[in-house]
Amino acid sequence: MGTTLQLAFGNIPAHLLHWPWNAVLAANYLYLLVLAYSLSGRYRWLRTLWDRKSCIASLSSVLALVIVYGLVRQDGSNDGPAGVLGLTSMSDSWIFTVMLAGFMTSLGIRTVAELGHAGQMAEMLRAGRITDFLHNASRTLVHVSVSVLLVAGIFGSGDKVKCRLTARLGEPVGMASDAEGNAVALPFSVVLEKFTVDGYPPKLFVLDTAEDALSGDFLSVEAEGAKADVAGWSLSADRYLDMAGCMPGDTVYRELEHVGAVPAVYVTAENLSTGERHAGWVSCGSRIFSSSSLALGSGAAVVMPPPEARQFLSRVSVTDMDGNRDVADIRVNHPARYGAWRIYQAGYDVTQGRWSTVSMLECVKDPWYFLVSAALWLTLVSGALMFLSGGVRGIRGKAGDRQGKNMKL
Repeated sequence: MGTTLQLAFGNIPAHLLHWPWNAVLAANYLYLLVLAYSLSGRYRWLRTLWDRKSCIASLSSVLALVIVYGLVRQDGSNDGPAGVLGLTSMSDSWIFTVMLAGFMTSLGIRTVAELGHAGQMAEMLRAGRITDFLHNASRTLVHVSVSVLLVAGIFGSGDKVKCRLTARLGEPVGMASDAEGNAVALPFSVVLEKFTVDGYPPKLFVLDTAEDALSGDFLSVEAEGAKADVAGWSLSADRYLDMAGCMPGDTVYRELEHVGAVPAVYVTAENLSTGERHAGWVSCGSRIFSSSSLALGSGAAVVMPPPEARQFLSRVSVTDMDGNRDVADIRVNHPARYGAWRIYQAGYDVTQGRWSTVSMLECVKDPWYFLVSAALWLTLVSGALMFLSGGVRGIRGKAGDRQGKNMKL
């Protein structure tokens, strides 16, 4: 069925389901799951939709498809047999969606059945059968959480909005663009108040200029006096300036707090075999200042690549249509929140480095996110119940062993 739909209509449109129709379809789908369970005793074929064999078969099919899609490059191309069958875009493929819907249906009806036996679990608890209660409760919560994740993912995918904007220091931005370049109007405006970059300490490598290859080892300069043996040379950082500059025609770096300032190290290099020594300033350079290296002879030189960013932070103010203003700090994996929107740190102007006045932000709206979050919490709770179930079973097993030994005595 999925193959027929894929060949007939191509990939699934990105926003096939929209609010409120996706919510209506989801509600009717859940009603049909309950109806299928309630009629399973009368119609045997309904029972086959959610029995153990059906659940295992549908799960195995989904896992097999995931492996197949994992072996095919996911670039969305429509060329070749893989593109025609939708194997290059798993999230838009009818084949995968139909198979996933089948698994969701089997799991959904089984989840309804387990929820229908909640009274039996209550009886277990009242009877003191703690192990049985924990085991059944954890299994039910796992099925509920996975079912909620699948329902939210399939029916809520059309409501998800993902777009990017470029925020410049002090300039309000209220428009963004999606992956296709279409303009997206935001219900708020973003102003970049401050941007900072926390970088790793600069690293000194020995460069083979003939092969244009850096040494595997390096000297990490966290403070003056740092030493390391690199590619047959003993490197010593005699002076270290975190923010420095070198004027044109000069070879000495001096402290400088200005846009474009760079880290600079006065390094002494001694050949471990011959005792040959070289000393001089090394810097990675910037848009304003040229880079500097220390020649060692025989086609070797000490160089400093641009320091890697440890983390970068954007302090932004978000103002809604009513004029309400909120200030938030955005870091990688630590987004700012505004209603159903989340604002993520996506990048910055790497050519300016720590002096960047531009921050790239990604705005994501997912009205169904609260269901996903609730499902993940349920998964954690079910894991805790499984752990407790195993602990109770182990304690009772040890108690039984002791009782048996005492009876023998």
